[in-house]
Amino acid sequence: MFFIDFKNIWKLKAQVLIKYLNRDRFLIVMQYIQENKTLYGTFFKYRNLLTDICLMGLAVALLALFANIRIPLWPVPITMQTFGVFLIAFFFGSKRGFTTILLYILTGLVGFGVFAGYKSGIATTLGPTGGYIIGFLAMAYFVGLMIEKGYGRTKKSILLCMIIGTAILYIFGLTGLWIYMGNIGLLKLLSYGFFPFIIGDSIKIAMAIGLFPYLWKAGEKYSLKKLYRKAIIDHYENLLQ
Repeated sequence: MFFIDFKNIWKLKAQVLIKYLNRDRFLIVMQYIQENKTLYGTFFKYRNLLTDICLMGLAVALLALFANIRIPLWPVPITMQTFGVFLIAFFFGSKRGFTTILLYILTGLVGFGVFAGYKSGIATTLGPTGGYIIGFLAMAYFVGLMIEKGYGRTKKSILLCMIIGTAILYIFGLTGLWIYMGNIGLLKLLSYGFFPFIIGDSIKIAMAIGLFPYLWKAGEKYSLKKLYRKAIIDHYENLLQ
């Protein structure tokens, strides 16, 4: 009877797998790694609609919490909401990220106080923050798409994702604010909807650069550990047959 110590199996590299496993097994392992392009796919290999609903629901609750960690400025408050949207995009990717933000907006529209200041209803989406709320959808989708294309693993690519996502948000947010405020000049528009948030956005970007690489490392370590364990079990089972 064979006894297998799995304590340090995850440390095995691809070269070791090639040596001990046949080529088909190695290709299966590499294909699985390539197919899991988001943290969601990395941590949850066996997922279904129920898993999606539960995790998206938790993400909506988390985003509602982040929306109310805020500095109350007028007309647009500073919140942790954008960091929550980035976290959702990094975790779920484009389609599930977009769907999660859509569920968040719909939750607010039907009367739950998930928006900043525990606000809800269509009046919030038509107010000065409405453009930013709609912008969350575009930001989540495009940042999630970048994650699926392989960005967001290193500090430099995380910075790129954050800058592009923030730019998308401000395009929608400032447009909505300009429509709400009426005929105001560009400088005044930026003084209401951009300049006050530069420091806060810089802090959020720094937080993302510090946190997200470790999330990827944890996910990859978890995923590879399971893969290597299964592959070596299969190898020993073949030897015993």
